[in-house]
Amino acid sequence: MKKKYLVFSIIFLVAVPLFSQEKYHKWMRVAGKWEIKDSKAFETRGRGLDWNYYELLNFNTILTLKGFNNFTSIDYTVNLVKRVQSPTEIMFPFAVSEIDFYHIYAFKITGDFWNMDRVSFIFSDRLDKTKPFETKNNIFVNELASAKCKVKYDKVYNYRIAFEEKNAVLYINGDKILSAPFPENSYNGRIGISSRNVKIAVDKIEIKNGDKTVFEDDFNEDSIYVKVLKATVVPNAKEP
Repeated sequence: MKKKYLVFSIIFLVAVPLFSQEKYHKWMRVAGKWEIKDSKAFETRGRGLDWNYYELLNFNTILTLKGFNNFTSIDYTVNLVKRVQSPTEIMFPFAVSEIDFYHIYAFKITGDFWNMDRVSFIFSDRLDKTKPFETKNNIFVNELASAKCKVKYDKVYNYRIAFEEKNAVLYINGDKILSAPFPENSYNGRIGISSRNVKIAVDKIEIKNGDKTVFEDDFNEDSIYVKVLKATVVPNAKEP
């Protein structure tokens, strides 16, 4: 007697990029909905999600594909286009580990319905480094310094992070807002930009060593590399 066998297929998701990383790609999307148009990088989701694996994932974040060293300043030209909900936050991370995204320093600006009025210098990393990387709620965020500021929505500002002697300094439109001792010997690593509960438009980001530009993106090309999930059908082997 012939036996009939049912063959089952399973569908699973595999992380496969739709395109390979090209030479014009300068950034990777960590979280959020980013698109480039009109020579700007727009983050259009606005709302942040509490994944609680690492701080950059709790924000809408892009990071440079590679790390940098031997630089003295980072300039961002950004418009905080629209508040989505409160509190609003924009963050300028640097010294991001190239091994993982847990170890970061950043200047973070926070606000409410009316404007953004407080800046802090923060450090974040894994709380218990003996636990697996995928452990949730295993991070800390320490505030190292803070100051008052005033940033309005729907207005373009220049934010400049400068490394002066042993301090990290934030300037907004040329005004020194906060200077804080940098506690490590090196600020090498990836840099990025992050937002939460506010939609933003990034016009330009530039890294300099003195007067020499070592990295620049004016977003005239689609420079953000995005990995997507693609569904793949894999049939089970037939029984003998």
